[in-house]
Amino acid sequence: MLRDATIVDADAVAMLVLHELERRQLRRLRRISKEQLSQLLFVGYHQPNFRYGYAQARVYQNQGVAVGVAYGYPAAVEGTLDNQWSALFSRLQVTPPQQLVVTPRALADEWYLDLLTVRNRSKDKTFQQKWFDEWLLGDAIHRAKLSGCPVMGMDVRPGSPLGTLAAEYGFVATQRRLLDRQAYYHLRLKLT
Repeated sequence: MLRDATIVDADAVAMLVLHELERRQLRRLRRISKEQLSQLLFVGYHQPNFRYGYAQARVYQNQGVAVGVAYGYPAAVEGTLDNQWSALFSRLQVTPPQQLVVTPRALADEWYLDLLTVRNRSKDKTFQQKWFDEWLLGDAIHRAKLSGCPVMGMDVRPGSPLGTLAAEYGFVATQRRLLDRQAYYHLRLKLT
């Protein structure tokens, strides 16, 4: 079942985001331990204006547990979502990185899908013949259309399963980017 994330989902969603950020290997987060990052994401999840806070999240719930999460927002609000990182680092008494943890990625006309991930144990499960990540991506496209933005965008690593799924939905690679010294393709889908 797809639904808006709630405070109750904090543990499950924070762990999903933690695993995804570990896969992305963000250089600016390497100085902190996995436990500290987990705490940071858990506390940040409760902040409505945090990039990975509950207000930007939609979850796929299976048997009462959030097994997948998608984070997205219009490009116009992306700048306001990263103001919480420094406060969270201070709260955990960890020296914050000198640069932004996550650099702004959305183009001006986009509704941007920042993160979409499904728990490993649930990746091979379906509901009504659709994979959980298909449900989440379809829901993200629907939310992007409702936002009024003409385009939906996302960044994927070359050869990633999300990139393959996005291609099935009609996303097109428009540019190659280096994000945190790693190669990504910026994909776009016209919504109008």
